[in-house]
Amino acid sequence: MTPIGREDRARPRFRPVGEPATTSIDPEAMFGELPRTPTGVGALWSHQADQLRTYSNDHRETPDVALELPTGSGKTLVGLLICEWRRRTLQQRVVYACPTKQLARQVLAKAKAQGIEATLLIGSNRCWDQAELGRYTRGEAIAITTYSAIFNLNSHLADAQTLMFDDAHAAEGYVAEAWALTVDCKLDQYQQFLDALADWIEPTFVARMVAPASPAADASEVRLLPIGAIARHAADIDRVLATLENDPSYRFRMLRESLSSCLFYVSRREIYIRPMIPPTFQHHPFTTPTQRIYLSATLGDAGELERAFGRTGIKRVPVPEAWDRTGSGRRFFVFPQLASSSQRIATKENRNSLMEASDDDAKPDAGLAGELLNLAKKRLILTPDSESAKAMADLFDVPEEDRYTAKDAESGIEPFIEAVNGTLIAPNRYDGMDLADDACRMMMMSELPTASHLQDRFLGTKLRAVEILQERIRTRVLQGVGRCTRGPKDWAVVVVIGEDILRFLSRTEVRKSLPVELQAEITFGLEQSQVGADDLVYLAESALHQDEIWQQDAEPELVKLRRAAKRESQPHAAELSASTAREVKAWTHAWQQEWDAAASAAVEVFEHLTSPGVRPYRALWAYFGSAWSALASADPSSAASERSFRLLREAHRDATGTSWLKEIQPLPSAAHDIEPVDQEGVDGVLTLFQGPLRSATRFERQSSIMLANLHQRGATQYEQGLVELGKLLGAESFKPSGQGRADAVWIWPSLWMTVEAKSEQTAEGMLSMDYVRQANSQLASVAADREVERPPEASISVIVTPRSVVDPDAVPIAGGHLFRSMPKQLQDVAHDVIRACTELRSVGTGVSREILHIECARIFWEHRVLPTQVAERLSADPIRGV
Repeated sequence: MTPIGREDRARPRFRPVGEPATTSIDPEAMFGELPRTPTGVGALWSHQADQLRTYSNDHRETPDVALELPTGSGKTLVGLLICEWRRRTLQQRVVYACPTKQLARQVLAKAKAQGIEATLLIGSNRCWDQAELGRYTRGEAIAITTYSAIFNLNSHLADAQTLMFDDAHAAEGYVAEAWALTVDCKLDQYQQFLDALADWIEPTFVARMVAPASPAADASEVRLLPIGAIARHAADIDRVLATLENDPSYRFRMLRESLSSCLFYVSRREIYIRPMIPPTFQHHPFTTPTQRIYLSATLGDAGELERAFGRTGIKRVPVPEAWDRTGSGRRFFVFPQLASSSQRIATKENRNSLMEASDDDAKPDAGLAGELLNLAKKRLILTPDSESAKAMADLFDVPEEDRYTAKDAESGIEPFIEAVNGTLIAPNRYDGMDLADDACRMMMMSELPTASHLQDRFLGTKLRAVEILQERIRTRVLQGVGRCTRGPKDWAVVVVIGEDILRFLSRTEVRKSLPVELQAEITFGLEQSQVGADDLVYLAESALHQDEIWQQDAEPELVKLRRAAKRESQPHAAELSASTAREVKAWTHAWQQEWDAAASAAVEVFEHLTSPGVRPYRALWAYFGSAWSALASADPSSAASERSFRLLREAHRDATGTSWLKEIQPLPSAAHDIEPVDQEGVDGVLTLFQGPLRSATRFERQSSIMLANLHQRGATQYEQGLVELGKLLGAESFKPSGQGRADAVWIWPSLWMTVEAKSEQTAEGMLSMDYVRQANSQLASVAADREVERPPEASISVIVTPRSVVDPDAVPIAGGHLFRSMPKQLQDVAHDVIRACTELRSVGTGVSREILHIECARIFWEHRVLPTQVAERLSADPIRGV
């Protein structure tokens, strides 16, 4: 396919990684051909035979065993052969469980192709063919079903003797879902639930949750509710939830006896209720079989498989080493946001604008991303949620008749596979879709799949325990990009959209944790995408057709990159993996309301999480121990009560720099400004209002000027607005002199913040390495000015810019203290602090400074403008990515 108007241009060539971008490459620099990989058609591949041999020799009687076989390595056949051997030789009833109905049908087709006796038992058990069910019961056929047929209140496959779980890496959502309940904000029970806990939830939080949608509303806010409050109001909560109907009512029945053991998360959209780790230990259809086998494309190193299934002692059969350097098919990763002169409209902000736009608004142009997708007649669009999927389809002008989904329980994606033209829209479907061969050669992956539910969002945005989410995110990305490359002969173009996923894949340590073939492909794509928009389309077209240019230029480079790559575990993976047995033990006791034993187990988890990188997760476990100890203690003077208070102090110490714990469980008798920096901020505010801003007129004038300046793009005015904002927050606020210095510095003795403003920038373009390098050193420059060795712990630097894309080469060099913030976020803080100051001024005159200090701390806390809260709000987007 040759784009109109380009026929006379010289075709661009793929260049060796590390060479500067040009429109072509010297033919003399081309390399030789890539060696072909044997297909192994008609017989087992050597790695499949190795896995089966290891299983036969070492794990025939192991209660729990996991086999790692990446996409395209023949995982399903290995699983089916093990199932068939156990059915025939051991005469067992065998169940093969898949995440989705569509995947179950695919497994059935593969079983039939191999002559393996199998029957499909999916959907409602009332609709199952009794003759087919009888074949399974008599051990004459393997029952192929879905996870939901195992994990439900009344499983009709509870007599299985062997359980095989396919795509076990994706199990967290499917298993936990059996013990999870969502209460949508549109339901009456949402407000009734908040009313039931009114004495434990601050009114300002409730007001934010139920306020009408507006630009000022924070849709991402999520809060974990106090465990103690849930236990005390369990009867009230039960009365509210018992009125639920349809599917929520069935889910409630799985939780009803153990509501006090659940975690409750609240957002503007929903209430989400579940235990942190599913209580599979008491689910007999899961525990009764003599063996549970977990097939996974990636087992990971941090213990996510054990957390997903609530099971310990799982033995692993790792992927054969040879396969890691073979890979599954070929992908060309394209990052349109890196191309010069491209329209970067498919970002999160613009996608949200599209969803909020009215019918009368002008529809944005799909730009380079749309041009890339239009190279193919069939495309896959993969996004984290349904809203963004629809927005993308609208953005790319996909006709309704050409839109396909995987929602149909009977047909699945078969209509798309059989179609000549079309776009498969697949929200949150990172697994369970096989688009092999010519089914689809073009896919778009939009945004980083960070959170599939509110617990994930809480862990990432409030707790800041990103280490515990890394493996989950990496697995979703790894599986998502492989939907169109299911075997060695497949190939596809993968268009990656979204600043968060771009930054994630730009991090060296993230890429090193991926299979070496994928490392090579992503590194190659990042480099090749930094060309002109027209050239990038040509390169994608070359990859799509696997033409001579691709074979001569790209394949040799990929071979070279693959040979140089080495896979490494993520930091802290071993520590988190070792923690899983203790975590499962703690939640087992908690689910049975054995509070003292649960608290003791939580202490074990807490004491063994020692690395600084897992400190936020350690704080959560200290809180669990404290809350469970309190529930175990009827006597305030008991040892359990003393342990509760001690653990709560430990939790607050480890939760420094975040607000989640102060929101749900402040220390007894603690003021809102319990942290020293918040006390310093309150003192600074009171000094300001008892001095320079004593006059109401002067306050109103200066705050109006500040707001006006923060809405300007001119550097001088914007910097003045930043300095004034810092003063209203109670900081020593100034603009330092000198080259390359911050535009504003906010100093509280216990916390420093530097702000680098790029207000004059437009949304187009990337945040450059020079800017990142400059902001990296600004805290150190302030320390040198003040003649101290280093800034206080938890100090941060913020770059304020409308640009959401960061130069990939700048991401690895960004310090952990460096964050990006949108201008609107600074404006929101400014509006909130003005509202707080206005309310503070309404406190009666003649009040003592001590009372005024308490009131100021309360008011600033409720408006989220204490220094710790401002730091948390402005540090939500680390330059290094999630």
